[in-house]
Amino acid sequence: MKHQLPYYALFTVMLSLFCQPAWASSWQICRMKLRITDAMTNPFPQLQAEILEVHAKTANVDCPERGTTFMFTPETSDYQAVLPRRSWPKQGQVVRFDYRYLDGTCKGDGHAYPCRIKHYSLPRQ
Repeated sequence: MKHQLPYYALFTVMLSLFCQPAWASSWQICRMKLRITDAMTNPFPQLQAEILEVHAKTANVDCPERGTTFMFTPETSDYQAVLPRRSWPKQGQVVRFDYRYLDGTCKGDGHAYPCRIKHYSLPRQ
């Protein structure tokens, strides 16, 4: 067992030299004021909303355009869980939501492709 320790240490050092570092990107955030236009149930529960106002947190953020309609599933302010449906905004209600996204590379079927992870959360009060 003692004789394997130097080889294990050498292997770890060599592996770290040849591996590319993984760089995490940061979430891009758009603050939006929405009017809820409908609550959809098929194929799964979602809200449909019209964008009334949109503000990018930084200049290089790709925010949806004002006046467009889109569908989303509302999440908690820490975007870790879906809000219970009983606390979703009702049709006609005007609410504020944060649209957060992270662009990256996803892997599926052995192929890498560009993808965007999206979250729609209530802003922290």
